[in-house]
Amino acid sequence: LEATGSLVLDRVNRKAYCALSQRADEELVIEFCEDFDYLPVIFRANQTVNGRREAIYHTNVMMCLAETFAVICLDCIDDKKERQNVIHHLNETNKEIIRISEEQVTNFAGNMLQVIGKGDQRYCVMSQAAYDSLRPAQIALIEKHCNIFTSSLKIIEACGGGSARCMMAEVFLPIKR
Repeated sequence: LEATGSLVLDRVNRKAYCALSQRADEELVIEFCEDFDYLPVIFRANQTVNGRREAIYHTNVMMCLAETFAVICLDCIDDKKERQNVIHHLNETNKEIIRISEEQVTNFAGNMLQVIGKGDQRYCVMSQAAYDSLRPAQIALIEKHCNIFTSSLKIIEACGGGSARCMMAEVFLPIKR
C-alpha cells in the first residue's frame, strides 16, 4: 500500500475504499483493515489513456470522501457489481454522491480533501485546475456542505503528478472542547 493515496478512509464509519493497482495489493488492504478495524471496500478503477483502459494508480485520484459527501468518478469503475457496491457503501453512510467525469479526474477533481478550520468550519481544498474543471452544479453541491478553498498548483500537478490531497498529510488531532 503506497502512501495515503492507496486508501480513502471513512474514519467515522470505519470503511477503507481502495482501487486495486500495482500500488495497492488486495491482501495488504485486508490486513490493514483487520489491524485497524476497518471494513474494506475494494474495487478496480480504470481510466482511458491513449485509447486503452489502464488502472488508476491511487484511489484518491478518482475519489474524495468528505464528512457528508463523496466526489467520485463512478465511470472509472468498469465492473457494474463493484460500482454498485461502492454506491451502496456511500449511501449506507448517507454520503451525497457528486459524480465527476474521467476528464475531470485528469484535471485533479478527484484529488480534494475536506479539512476543518477554526470554529469547526469545513473546507474542501482543491487546486484551481480541479475547480475550473467542475460544472456550476457540482460546485453548488460541494458548497452545500462546505466552503471551497483553491490554490494554483500548476507546477506540482505538472511535475509531481499529484494535487491538493497528495500534498496534505491527514493528521487528525483530538478535538479540544
